Amino acid sequence: METTMAADAAADVRYLANDGNDAADGKTPATAWRTVEKLNAALPPGATALLKSGDVFYGSFSVAGGVDAEHPTVIAAYGDGPKPVVSATKNLRCDPGIWEPVSRLSLTDFIWRTHLLTPSNYTGIVSDDANPGFLLVDGEVKPWRRYCHHDVNRDWDFAGEDGWLYVYCTSNPARVAKEVRVAVNVHVMWLGSNTSVRGLSVKATGAHGIVAGWGTPAGHIRIADCDFENIGGSELPNFSATTRARYGNGVEFGSNCRDALIERCTFRGIYDVAFTMQGYPKTSWSDIHMRDCVVRDSTQAFEVWCRGAPEGVGFERCSFTGNHTCNVGGGWGALTRPNRHAATPLLVYFMETDTVDITVCGNRFENAPLGIIYKSGGIDTLPKGYRIFDNEVIGG
Repeated sequence: METTMAADAAADVRYLANDGNDAADGKTPATAWRTVEKLNAALPPGATALLKSGDVFYGSFSVAGGVDAEHPTVIAAYGDGPKPVVSATKNLRCDPGIWEPVSRLSLTDFIWRTHLLTPSNYTGIVSDDANPGFLLVDGEVKPWRRYCHHDVNRDWDFAGEDGWLYVYCTSNPARVAKEVRVAVNVHVMWLGSNTSVRGLSVKATGAHGIVAGWGTPAGHIRIADCDFENIGGSELPNFSATTRARYGNGVEFGSNCRDALIERCTFRGIYDVAFTMQGYPKTSWSDIHMRDCVVRDSTQAFEVWCRGAPEGVGFERCSFTGNHTCNVGGGWGALTRPNRHAATPLLVYFMETDTVDITVCGNRFENAPLGIIYKSGGIDTLPKGYRIFDNEVIGG
């Protein structure tokens, strides 16, 4: 397969497998490492990390970026089978003893709680986060988060308070469901400059799938042939205590990103947007493109916003082309958010910049229930340099 051949040509390769050992050298499949933490700490800049196909890895990847554009750090797959999964869920033990009833709503209905900061209550990601985005109950997304446990009032409504997960259930949740996984507020991947990610499944987190930029400039990033599924829903940290908000994007390029490509990826069940460029830049988003991707059952597909940009700083040679969206404006994220009117494939918020060069063309927008584009903040019209043409709209 492509990723294995690329690894064979690489000068420095490390392997990661569920049956690996962090005390090994990681240099062969037989001596693979086991944990994301070991990979983050020990992968040399410009090396290739290969994750075993069919395995599931829990954690937040933050490996060192590459040496330069010609010698990137690569994260890919090896072996046969499904794409390796990277995830940020706490998988609750199927043990009635980890749950306790909090209140009885009727003769048959209870609110139950379990402590998400007690490691013996769960497996999966090792994290001190207890900000739930959604529940996966026997593989089915349960997205209805409440901000107070007194407000949970139907099956699998949930709330997170002071490290506790509160759930409405007709009986002890461990007796009702075989598996309950809690997506918590952990970004699955932080990417630095000169990084390539391909052939992975980024699946189940309450935060973002992949993040780059913001405080640390990032350039020459490639994301290809990856699947993003069920992303977001956690409460947005440091947001207004009166309005409160949930969040979560598939791929987010914050301020100070350049030279990036997202291609042939699939996105499904994204609480916010599949791909966004956003922030308060000191340098332009430049030469950033999303192409030939599929976005389904998500709230939005492509978002841009910019605030407080200096003169001449904004968006340069950026594009969203050849993508296919279906039921974007639908999905569990759109159905549970308070501002559902903003659930459209294209989203434009404040554009406080004099530099806009964004092309949206050759896309297929299928069955967008609330329209194709939503604009909010600043003037009502789109910036002159935001060009939309030659797109196909099917259904509604």
